[in-house]
Amino acid sequence: CFSFLTPKTGRKHRGAADFGPPDRRKARLPAMEAPPQPRRAGGRVLETKTYRPTLAEFRDPYVYIASIRAEGERYGIVRVVPPEGWEMDCYVDFTAKAQIGSKRQRVDRLVEGDSFDDGGRYTLSEYAWMADAFARSWVRKTHPDHSKGEDCRYDHDLLEDDYWDIVDKGDQGATGVVVDYGNDVDAADYWSGFPRGPPQDELNVENLDACEPFSYEYYARSGWNLNNIARWPGSILRYYEEPVSGVTSPWLYLGMLFSTFPWHNEDNYFYSINYHHAGAPKQWYGTPGSKADAFEVVFRDLVNEAGGDLGSGDSLHHINTMVSAYEIAKRGVPVYALRQLPGEFVITFPRAYHGGFSLGFNVGEAVNFATPDWVQHARVANERYRRSGRLAVISHDRLMFTLRANEGRDTIDGQARRILREELRRLVVEDLKLRDAAYASGVRDISKLCTPPANKTDVINIAATTYDDKRICIACQHTCFLSAVGCECSKKDIVCLRHVAYSCQCPNSMKYMIEWESRDALEALLKELDAELGPLPKKRGRDLPIPGGAQVAEDRGLDPPPSLEEQARMASALATPRLPGTTPGPV
Repeated sequence: CFSFLTPKTGRKHRGAADFGPPDRRKARLPAMEAPPQPRRAGGRVLETKTYRPTLAEFRDPYVYIASIRAEGERYGIVRVVPPEGWEMDCYVDFTAKAQIGSKRQRVDRLVEGDSFDDGGRYTLSEYAWMADAFARSWVRKTHPDHSKGEDCRYDHDLLEDDYWDIVDKGDQGATGVVVDYGNDVDAADYWSGFPRGPPQDELNVENLDACEPFSYEYYARSGWNLNNIARWPGSILRYYEEPVSGVTSPWLYLGMLFSTFPWHNEDNYFYSINYHHAGAPKQWYGTPGSKADAFEVVFRDLVNEAGGDLGSGDSLHHINTMVSAYEIAKRGVPVYALRQLPGEFVITFPRAYHGGFSLGFNVGEAVNFATPDWVQHARVANERYRRSGRLAVISHDRLMFTLRANEGRDTIDGQARRILREELRRLVVEDLKLRDAAYASGVRDISKLCTPPANKTDVINIAATTYDDKRICIACQHTCFLSAVGCECSKKDIVCLRHVAYSCQCPNSMKYMIEWESRDALEALLKELDAELGPLPKKRGRDLPIPGGAQVAEDRGLDPPPSLEEQARMASALATPRLPGTTPGPV
């Protein structure tokens, strides 16, 4: 069954300077005595697509994912089974004495959407023993026919039914079911199950082809190694010199029976990739990104009907609410499922909502990544975040301009390059027009008196991201990149040009423009973009179309931002409203 035997050896996650074969290998976790049963899809929840690439197809993750994208997006989540011969050891140090934190989940109250409290702190072996004891106890109590002495036979279909009974029935069912989920364990601070790869400039298919397939060096150099995928050629996140935790640097996940990753989609509508290192299966459900808006409507209805309190705001990003995948499917949203086994990858596509739970103790690892086609989704995510006042994990504008500075390399080409140029053109046109409106409303031009540091756009280093953290619009949480407006009443608060009217109640004569990119530089870039793109048509009276058009989502349902004329009228208003919860006058 799922008994955990502490391995005799382990391998701690090592730095790039230690790249090379390990001194020893980790003993494998014991195999399950009862193999997982084929899941009963039933109802309207259908099995998702499983891909089985050949060794040749598996060489480059970005080339392969591009080849399955059109079909995979229709499912939202898909399974990728590596080629025959892939049997990578898990390099997590199970003998380590370091403790990890956890989140305590009350399974019968997941529909209520309450925040998770901190759970216990465990070493890896302590967590495994705790998780195994819980699973044995549950089976003996609820399915005595599957338990005999120390031996347990786990029917995963029964456990899936148990889980949804607990979640759906709430206080009317099995109450007090409490589990600890060891989520978001930073691989950079603790361990990764993958070997540490070489420096970024050594990551490519040519060097991979020089390795013996499925040797230690092959696993270390593979683009499917989650330590490498964000740095692999073709990744548009590879210009981040420092790892972004959970985005370009993976997180480790320790699961136990019924520990839950609630419904969510990825930050900034990134792709994600999850690898199952060892242990019990993990049950997944997902919806296509094109049905995200329909999913959100049904999700809120189900939570409110169950007595939860989920308003119309962008509350799903808190990742603390679970409702039945089967109830969602009954209300017309397509839902697909899979049961992930050790050695398998799960890929989620941009804006695809997904969630699930573990069927016993397991070890997984996940990270985000972005292919060139993601640029079309980035624009939609950026607008959504600005409207809900949600801080993005990366600066949208900085990344777009960094991609522009690196055009001509192997990252952006074809249709993705045109989408990038359209988005850059939109950003520049909006900034120039809103600068004019702000100056016309009385905001002062101090460009000849004070020159802020210029934006660095060849790479994104720690100095750049630290500086970005200091120029967040207090109204919409957008990272101001080209320009912003400050006021003499505050030494730290700034607003983007869309929200000049929401900075404070001081007269605009006290406000001033901060220009990180000069007008001359932006006009020169606009001229280049116009020559590359040609004239862009207007759309429904708006200034610019949403880049990517129908490629973003057939059922997007997200209106374009206010027109530039509307934004200009807002910026020029002298009698300005305050944001809720703020006080008038100088701070």
